[in-house]
Amino acid sequence: MLAASRISLRIMAFALSALVAALAVPARAADARIDRIDLIAAGFYDAAATKIASSIAAPTAAGGKTDQLADVSLMSESPADTARVGIGFGVRFRSAGEPRGAQATLRSLWKIPAPGIRNPENGTTYRESIAEFTTAIGGVHWRGYGFNQPWEVVPGVWTIEIWQGDRKLLEHSFTVGPPAAKQ
Repeated sequence: MLAASRISLRIMAFALSALVAALAVPARAADARIDRIDLIAAGFYDAAATKIASSIAAPTAAGGKTDQLADVSLMSESPADTARVGIGFGVRFRSAGEPRGAQATLRSLWKIPAPGIRNPENGTTYRESIAEFTTAIGGVHWRGYGFNQPWEVVPGVWTIEIWQGDRKLLEHSFTVGPPAAKQ
């Protein structure tokens, strides 16, 4: 009986120490929960003039990677022709959730208008461009799409969605197209 009590006591001590250790570990990106995203700004920018700080492989993105832009300045007005190389568009947002400052993993999904983008490097036609990214809860983040190559330019309604797991936190659309014909 005494041996069984010692084993039970050891199991309880082990379980308690595991619980304390788990609580002491900072939240991982997968554990951090974003309750909402507040849209700060949305619009078009000069993709040709924006500096790329770094690039990250993103196999489900139309270009196979995502560029982290250094400082995006939105245009005060949409240009007359938004369907051309050198134009970009996107959203700036702040995430709200717990624990504040923790890194959270999100997914951006760009819905591309028909007929989609055909990447000449791999021959794949994309109707969606998807990339995972991390953001600090409470921080400001940018997600955009820039027309850097002629094969990327597709007029129509482009929609960005930001997701955490199975929860859609943001949706915003942009109309990309040539200038309206003069009457």
